[in-house]
Amino acid sequence: MSNRTQLDRELASLRSLIIEMAGRVDEQFADAMNALLNGDTDLADTVIKRDDAIDELEMQIDDQCERILALHAPVAVDLRMLIMAVKINTDFERIGDHCRNLSRNTEYLVEWPGLIEETHIPEMADMSRCMLREVEVAFLDQDRLKARKVIARDLQVNRMHADNFSMLVNMSKTDGERAEVVAHLLTASKGLERISDHAKNVAKSIVFMIEGNDIRHSGLRSDS
Repeated sequence: MSNRTQLDRELASLRSLIIEMAGRVDEQFADAMNALLNGDTDLADTVIKRDDAIDELEMQIDDQCERILALHAPVAVDLRMLIMAVKINTDFERIGDHCRNLSRNTEYLVEWPGLIEETHIPEMADMSRCMLREVEVAFLDQDRLKARKVIARDLQVNRMHADNFSMLVNMSKTDGERAEVVAHLLTASKGLERISDHAKNVAKSIVFMIEGNDIRHSGLRSDS
């Protein structure tokens, strides 16, 4: 077997692992939000317990990247794929962490049914989940245009979080009894804002893999 053929197989295995990671994280996100919105503490506990499997898969992907680097010394587009695979892997694992943390807020909202509906949290969840699923498709199809659309969606989530922050801070000032639950709602809103940030980061990594164009911190780059 030629070195090129073996490298292609190793890269295909790496892609499969990343796709598996994306699928698991998507399931975690869906269950975490169902638990939070419906006050389902049993489902929340399930999400929390499954986080270890996400961490194990993260290490497996990192090991695969290290194996390819050690055995094949890839260059050009293959090296770019590996560099971005490590970054994508980290972003997905962080999303998994936020899903676990969202689930931990569930028990504190059970006694306040309907309160979460007064915020933009349900809309943020829908938008962030849409971003996560679209970025998975963008990776599968190597679709840079879809990846760029995901990046643009992040601004909408940021605006909703800012609105939540203002509204919830005001609520805590006018209704002291809600102060504790407001803190957990703020944490949930921030968690969703961070999930959308990580989805955006994955999208930027996909653009770099396809185009070789690093669009992170583009405002810091000059034309010279």
